[in-house]
Amino acid sequence: METIIYIYETRPYLLIGVFGILFIFFSLIMYVFFYIYMNINLKGISKIIFKDGDKYRRPLEPFSFVFLSFLPTTFWREILNIKYQLKFKRLYGKEFYHPLDRGQLIELLSNYKSYFLLQYIIFISSALGIALSVYGYIGDKYF
Repeated sequence: METIIYIYETRPYLLIGVFGILFIFFSLIMYVFFYIYMNINLKGISKIIFKDGDKYRRPLEPFSFVFLSFLPTTFWREILNIKYQLKFKRLYGKEFYHPLDRGQLIELLSNYKSYFLLQYIIFISSALGIALSVYGYIGDKYF
């Protein structure tokens, strides 16, 4: 404990950078949990999204996992699409995400809440980790 207090008093930005790295490690650990969760619930999630429970096989390949793991980020995009009829294809010239209709989105939210929760925990901890690491590096280097 005395070491942490000493580091905080002499180089506080270093301690902030360490917390940033801890958040990044936490997000990596959460990605492993998310991979396990995806493999356990793969059949149900595929049945809702693709209407085919056998589209992907366990264990998920890395590229398939990345594709499926980014589907919760489309949640806000789909809310805008369903609620305000905002078409992203018109804005960007191409379709980047797999489209979900209202029923699919509601079914995913009601049956697989952890699917969204884990993804947002990963995003928030990664962003916080990167921000704290950069802030700690810049502060320790220049202040």
